[in-house]
Amino acid sequence: MQAIEQMPVLVAAAQYSLLYLLCGGGLFGAAVIYVVAKSLGR
Repeated sequence: MQAIEQMPVLVAAAQYSLLYLLCGGGLFGAAVIYVVAKSLGR
């Protein structure tokens, strides 16, 4: 059940990092944004 509750946080974090990549950002920056967005979603 806990995995289902955390799924929207993972999807939102992935969306932010994907948007960063599409706007011309690098892979390292996308990884940093993913980790930060995931930790803020807790």
